[in-house]
Amino acid sequence: DKLPYDPAQDLVPISLGSEIFIVVAAPESLKLNSLPELVALARAQPGKLNWVATPGVVYYMFAGFVRSAGLDMSQVPYRDFTQAVNDLAEGRIQVTVTSLATARPQVETGKVKLLAVTNQQRIPARPEIQTVTEAGHPELAFGAFGGFFGWRGMPNELREKISADIRAVGTDAIIAERLGAVGIRPRTSTPAEFAAAIEEERSKVAAIARAIGTKPQ
Repeated sequence: DKLPYDPAQDLVPISLGSEIFIVVAAPESLKLNSLPELVALARAQPGKLNWVATPGVVYYMFAGFVRSAGLDMSQVPYRDFTQAVNDLAEGRIQVTVTSLATARPQVETGKVKLLAVTNQQRIPARPEIQTVTEAGHPELAFGAFGGFFGWRGMPNELREKISADIRAVGTDAIIAERLGAVGIRPRTSTPAEFAAAIEEERSKVAAIARAIGTKPQ
């Protein structure tokens, strides 16, 4: 209620920079192979499964999914999200929704299994993992993106120039390879396209916040 700035006015969109791959993961011990299998298990065992998601948009998206799918699952809050992934690996948490980069270490140990990716496209490094849309749950589809902002009153000429430079970097194959190694893909845009992406996400999250009873701001 007392945020000292207005993000819609004081942060001027310049360009998208990247899209982070967000995955739905479960302990290997559950022997699940897909998102539909997870949903079926949650419905067969109401109140028995715990979930955790990265704070922010990822949390809201999965909370909305749990509600819309009519699943009885408990959300567990963590101050240190690293511990959440460790608990997932040990089976103390049954579902984690987070970035591929965060889940990767435990996936590589074989203790955690990826069930789906929330983005619209599959992960190039793990093409066998379905998107949530392919798995029959398009309501969970979203891509966590990051971008560049300027200040209120930033000269439009400067804004357009920086945006063009970022788009040029985004086509560099070496940059794409380096980002891909940590579960990120280059995603650039014009200022107008970035502003539209922000507004689309803001509207979607606001609707979920109302649906799950979060206090409106």
